[in-house]
Amino acid sequence: MRAHTSGRSTDGVANVAAQLICWPALALKRTRRGLGFRASGREIVRMRGDHTAELLLTTPMIDRWARVLTDCHRVTPGTDAGWVIMTIDSRADAELFLSLVSVAIKVNQTPR
Repeated sequence: MRAHTSGRSTDGVANVAAQLICWPALALKRTRRGLGFRASGREIVRMRGDHTAELLLTTPMIDRWARVLTDCHRVTPGTDAGWVIMTIDSRADAELFLSLVSVAIKVNQTPR
C-alpha cells in the first residue's frame, strides 16, 4: 500500500538554495529564521520554509510586471515593499524563481 503524498516536491526551496549557493553574485547568510542571500550587500532572497521564498524585485519592477506576476498565481505580494513571495512546488516553479532571482540581482545592483 502506498502512502498518500501531496504531490509537492519535498526539496523545493532546499533545491533552489543549493543552486543559489553556487552563484558568484550571491552571498549566503544564515539567520535563525532561515536562509538569506545578498547581492551587492543587499538582502534579496529570504527562504524560511519548505515551499515558499521571498524575493526583492523592487517596487518599480513589480509595477512593470504586475500583469505577468498576477497571472502567474505562484507569486503574491510580500509583506515588505518591493518584495514578492513565491510558492515553489515543482521544477517549473524553481526555474521561474531562479529566473526572477537573476532579475532581482540586476535591479538591485548598486550604481558605480
